[in-house]
Amino acid sequence: MLVTLLLSVPLAILWMIITANISPGSFFVGSIFGVAILLLLGNEKRAAMQWNRLPDQLIAFVVYTVTLLRDIVMCSIDVTKRVLNPNMPINPGILAVTTQDRHENDVIAAFSAHGITITPGELVLDFDGAHTMYVHCLDIEASAQNASSAQTKRLVLLRRILGTPAL
Repeated sequence: MLVTLLLSVPLAILWMIITANISPGSFFVGSIFGVAILLLLGNEKRAAMQWNRLPDQLIAFVVYTVTLLRDIVMCSIDVTKRVLNPNMPINPGILAVTTQDRHENDVIAAFSAHGITITPGELVLDFDGAHTMYVHCLDIEASAQNASSAQTKRLVLLRRILGTPAL
């Protein structure tokens, strides 16, 4: 039960962010929803909490969040420049990006696709099994230059966050 209460805290914070109501009452309501969700999931759906990995997971989460926010801002500026330019300098295309090793679960691929899709100028269109995702890009040449390194960094951080071993 202690783990359920502990895990409900981030859900309560998420509730306060979503409702845009930062108050003790909102935190309490978010906590109630968090506990209810976690109890509905049951213990068999959750991995066992490994307290020794928690600091590394939190650091990886912060690094991933800051990296994602930086990418969103930089890509927003880039897309804005392209849209406001009278010549509209775009070179659209679809890029194949490797998602993961076949032995991993699909959660990492889904979070990776979310990280790509949330940044302006790129959109994950489809998955080919569990190995490749197809990404539509506003500038295929610029995206192709750093897609592999960005995906590798994203996968390393997501593995650390989720507590799965690196491959």
